[in-house]
Amino acid sequence: KFNLSQIPEGEAITAAEFRLYKECVSRAFRNDTFLLKVYQVVKEHPDREADLFLLESRRLWAAEEGWLEFDITATSNLWVMSPAHNLGLQTSVETSSGQSVSPKEAGLVGRDGALDKQPFMVAFFKVSESL
Repeated sequence: KFNLSQIPEGEAITAAEFRLYKECVSRAFRNDTFLLKVYQVVKEHPDREADLFLLESRRLWAAEEGWLEFDITATSNLWVMSPAHNLGLQTSVETSSGQSVSPKEAGLVGRDGALDKQPFMVAFFKVSESL
C-alpha cells in the first residue's frame, strides 16, 4: 500500500510507476523464466482471497537483476480521487511450468529487504500555476 494522502486536492497525477527490485536467482531456477503479475487489490474479504484487477504481466529471466517499472497511472489517479479504493497492489509469480512461487523465491525484494531495494512508487504531477 502507498500513502497518497499528501497529494494536494485537485492535483492530477500525470504518470505513476510502481518500481520493484529483482535480484538474480539463477542457482535455484537455472535458465527458468518467471511470469510476474501485478494486480490492483479491488476488494478485500475476511473469508476468502481478495478481488484483484490485473494491471500488467511480464516474463522475467531467473538470472535477471535490476529495477522493474510498472505503469500504475490509472490506479493511482483512482486512489487519489477515491482513497477508500486504495487497498494496495499485489504480486504473484509462477515458473514457466505454471508452479506458484513466492515473490521472494523469484528474487523480488519486498518491504523487509534492503532499504535501497525496497518497492516504491514514483508519481509525476502537472503543476498548476497560479499568479
